[in-house]
Amino acid sequence: MKHEIQAVAWFILSSSVAACPFANSSFGGGGLPPNDAVHRRNLRRRLNNIDDPPKQRKLQTGGGCVTEDTYDDIFLDISAASDEQPNNVARSHFLGGIVRLAAHDFMDFDINDPGAPMGADGCIDWEHDANSGLDTIWCHDGTCPLTNIYNEKYSFMSRADYWVAASEAVIKLSSPNNGLDLKSTFKWGRVDADQCPDAALRLPADNACGEVENVFLNRLGLSWTDAVALLGAHTLGRGSSDFSGHDGIWVDTNQEATVFDKRYYEEVLRRAWVPRNQGTALQDWTWGGGNNGSPRFMLNTDMCLLFDIETTFPCCSRTDLTQNDGTNQCDRGNNNLAGIECGRTSNQETEDAMILFSGQRDGGGFTNDNGPFFSAFSLAWQKATTNGWEDDLHDFALSCGTASPTTAPPPTTPPPIQAPTSPPIPPPTPSPTPHPTSSATTSSPTETCEDVVSFTDKHGRTRDCAWVIDNQRCQPFAHLCPVSCCQCECLLTKSVCTSGEDCCSGSCVSGQCACLSKNTQCTSNDQCCSGVCRSDGTCGSSKLNSAETVG
Repeated sequence: MKHEIQAVAWFILSSSVAACPFANSSFGGGGLPPNDAVHRRNLRRRLNNIDDPPKQRKLQTGGGCVTEDTYDDIFLDISAASDEQPNNVARSHFLGGIVRLAAHDFMDFDINDPGAPMGADGCIDWEHDANSGLDTIWCHDGTCPLTNIYNEKYSFMSRADYWVAASEAVIKLSSPNNGLDLKSTFKWGRVDADQCPDAALRLPADNACGEVENVFLNRLGLSWTDAVALLGAHTLGRGSSDFSGHDGIWVDTNQEATVFDKRYYEEVLRRAWVPRNQGTALQDWTWGGGNNGSPRFMLNTDMCLLFDIETTFPCCSRTDLTQNDGTNQCDRGNNNLAGIECGRTSNQETEDAMILFSGQRDGGGFTNDNGPFFSAFSLAWQKATTNGWEDDLHDFALSCGTASPTTAPPPTTPPPIQAPTSPPIPPPTPSPTPHPTSSATTSSPTETCEDVVSFTDKHGRTRDCAWVIDNQRCQPFAHLCPVSCCQCECLLTKSVCTSGEDCCSGSCVSGQCACLSKNTQCTSNDQCCSGVCRSDGTCGSSKLNSAETVG
């Protein structure tokens, strides 16, 4: 965004249930599990083989499980990478570019296109001019710090989740006294898209407030106040003639361009802005003052939030300011605009937001209070980065790892008549139909595994299990569609649950299945986030060899 913003379910049980529609023909009789694209991410964790290479045994979720520690580690890594930048120009490009990357990912969301809503899905049209320069922030050859950090430490996460978390790290790092901490609003679970055709065509051009309305209000579903708050991210970073064609910074100095605060709003109000590059596609605004070798600039999409630049163009935003030599700042270069002041916008909501966020005092000057801006930005950022993922995102996991548990080990002495995974209990008590035991490896979401006919989601929309599969929503709805999602024996981590008996891990925390962290007592590999239950009865790390496990 920095260079510029180019911007309870109610259900009815079915009477008959078919076999899992994506299963291989031998599945259920000891054969292979489903192997389609949908089920590769929703497959029961307990079916994986402990002998698989660790890198292949990732948690089967939309995006890799994220804990609070992971989020904090990303902050530390981004902070270290920022410190390694050689100067403020490079640092403002690095910091602002990360926020711009996440923004260009979420700004292609369209609430009116349920078939291809896009949004924060880790997908960028790298060839389009609107995204020029982002390939210096996220390098496909892995030479950029942001990409290196991801490849080395966080590739278990989706790119989309990582870009949001990295941007929030930037915002906290660059805000005064780390004053804007967005950790409490972060949720994970976004799924990356491999392709996003025409995504760049949904980004706003930089020529008018009609573009802001089109993208932020009509497609992202935000308010004008939200839009003004998000555009405040222009306070961080810089424009480049090599990429966008717009050269300069939105604030006063290169050092200030590394700070996330309300200075952007102050700059719009305090300076005499005159048109630059008139008659070209790169027309923007620059300060009528000296600029001191570091051009200050604003885009039309910045200026129109406060001024009516369409009706009164060309004009100067303030005709009451003079140079040191007494000449009017509006008479800069070929401009002679001292007598033509830009009128104020007729959009009262944007004008009120600009003044509120700037902290302008009635008697002149500005307060040092970033609070109104930070509060509005936090709310708008949360809306924009979660658009389209509302049913799939999760709060921080209590614990998680990079490996998936394996099938529970067979009992040492197979008990007669008992279910294969039941522990030996002498003397055995035969039963015509073995029931699940309290063991986490055999607990079942329902006594008889059935999909519901239909259910109502939290938005009041009627859904069915075919929709769940088509839209890859097994994680939030596997408890309603256990057959379609192939989770009849037990539910995966982060699935909705009512008790530990529902979950493969045997642990249900705050209504979601949770895996067990390292050194927690366990009875099978299924229960551990690492997929390793050690011979001492505690969860270990994924690096242990099979000789050190219970099975």
